[in-house]
Amino acid sequence: MRKVILIIFAIYLVPTITVSSEKDSLLEVYNSNSTKEEKVKALLKLSTIQRETDSYSSIKYARKALQISQKISDKTYLIRSYTKLGITYRSVDSLDKALESFLNGLEIANEIENKEWQSNCLNYLGSSYLQYGQNKIALRYFNNSYQIASELNDSIALCNSLNNIGIVYWRDNKFDSSFNYIHKSMLISRDLKDSAGLVSSFNNLGMLQSELGNLKRALGYYNQALMLATTLNDKWETANIINNLSVLKMELGLYDEVESGLNHALSISKEIKSSLLESDSYFNLSEYYLEIKDYEKSLDAFKKHHIIKTKLINEETSDKIASLEKDFEIRSKDRNLEKLSVANNIQYYLIILLAALLVIVGILIFIYFRKFSENKSLSIELKKNNTDLERLSDERNKFFTLISHDLKAPLYNISNLSNLLKMYSHDMDESERNITLDQLNVSSKHLLTLVDNILLWSRTQVGNMENNPEPLNLNSVIVESIDILNSFASDKDIELVMDIVETTNVYVRADYNLLSTAIRNLISNSIKFSHIGHNVEIKTTSINGDIKIDVIDTGIGIAAEVQAEILKGNASTTLGTNNEKGSGLGLKITKEFIEMTGGQVTLVSQEGIGTTFSIILPKD
Repeated sequence: MRKVILIIFAIYLVPTITVSSEKDSLLEVYNSNSTKEEKVKALLKLSTIQRETDSYSSIKYARKALQISQKISDKTYLIRSYTKLGITYRSVDSLDKALESFLNGLEIANEIENKEWQSNCLNYLGSSYLQYGQNKIALRYFNNSYQIASELNDSIALCNSLNNIGIVYWRDNKFDSSFNYIHKSMLISRDLKDSAGLVSSFNNLGMLQSELGNLKRALGYYNQALMLATTLNDKWETANIINNLSVLKMELGLYDEVESGLNHALSISKEIKSSLLESDSYFNLSEYYLEIKDYEKSLDAFKKHHIIKTKLINEETSDKIASLEKDFEIRSKDRNLEKLSVANNIQYYLIILLAALLVIVGILIFIYFRKFSENKSLSIELKKNNTDLERLSDERNKFFTLISHDLKAPLYNISNLSNLLKMYSHDMDESERNITLDQLNVSSKHLLTLVDNILLWSRTQVGNMENNPEPLNLNSVIVESIDILNSFASDKDIELVMDIVETTNVYVRADYNLLSTAIRNLISNSIKFSHIGHNVEIKTTSINGDIKIDVIDTGIGIAAEVQAEILKGNASTTLGTNNEKGSGLGLKITKEFIEMTGGQVTLVSQEGIGTTFSIILPKD
């Protein structure tokens, strides 16, 4: 009997005395005149020791280490303090604070380009998300950690990443992939004699084999994991393994050992203040009592589980929101991890577009001052028409405001989309990246069309627009215009239907550029305001020696008051049926160009039914 007492004394009391002695020694370092680096090391060690017995003291020591680390030039101490604080918060189920700490650590690791700590912090982040069921986010972090660890040939980090990736696949019911990753991790840990790594691997392999129905094999893995966790005095893993082992023993019918094991796991969970493990223990006790038909105890254990689980679920919901926000933050802070050539190309493209904008603004300013100068030289005559001058001035100001606004929209879209690709393209799958590039392409085309129209209009305003009438085959001009716009129409599943038989071999006298631009603008406008799957008809007829070109759509139509403004040549802007943007400048240019050729533009429209724009030209 005396020998048994001495053995118990040796197992429990001697380690306690050793830990107490080590703690006193570390506190002495902290309170001495040691260097800041030595104090931080002592505090981090104290935090580790206290985590198993007093989590809140562990947090306190980690915070002190963090305060001192901020005064040290070597930022690895700051990263170590943040990660230690995160590990401690996670052990008491404060996921939001744990995530914030890990994110801060990763940000600094990225800043100083320390790949070892980048890998560690990414793994910690993945483990936190995994703990609360965020499998997809967790897998992304684990894969990033694994990639860096592979580059560094860091066996410990590789082992952790492989183990964690295996758990994600296990939760997704991909058992073959899960076994391969976890087994590979176990082999690395065994070669390294890494007991902590083996605990995780054996426990995970036990869960996997239990899921596959290999209960005896699972029992062997669990027993190995429990033995190592007990030796390491890892209380969180010990309680977790006992919970798993107890569930397995119920499946094997070994009920005699279940109750004492679960009560032991419950005691450890309360000691280390882990609500998650405590909830699991109560749930497993409820299942055990139900199996032995002790319904009163089963109900009591389930009630306790439900109270804790409800609290965890509420916290988890808020944590998921916080996790999404923080996931966004980490991707923005992580933008320096990968330099993508597509991002550089997009940035270059944006600079060119911005330069084009400056040129346009310069042209507009030049036009404005030229018009202003002309108006000033004719001031005596204009005084007689003061009302008209004020109206024209208001229209011009309104027009420039409109153009400025419409230039901002596509540029803003291009800027946002290019920044999105630059920062997050490595997180996007192929479909997401293609959607973003398609949006960028649409915004770019819209901007270039707007720039082209502004440049054409500016040439008419300064009198530099050439008008060289010549005999033109009308049908050829229409067919060329339709060919250019077919791809634009197909994006909305719109068919461009031609009815130009009546004008076969009919010629009109006009400038090619002016006429083709006008026709394209009208067709493009009809596509914009047509519904998906509808048709746009281009029809030509001969009337009293003139030629009439009709562009007919069955789109949203135009209000009567807006029609009047269009026919006056006043620009206006309206969103298309697919939220396409425009400035109304295309219609203004069309009217001016057709009038330069000696023709006219007419308009018939009814809201909700459709619109017909017509160009009437003299036959050559």
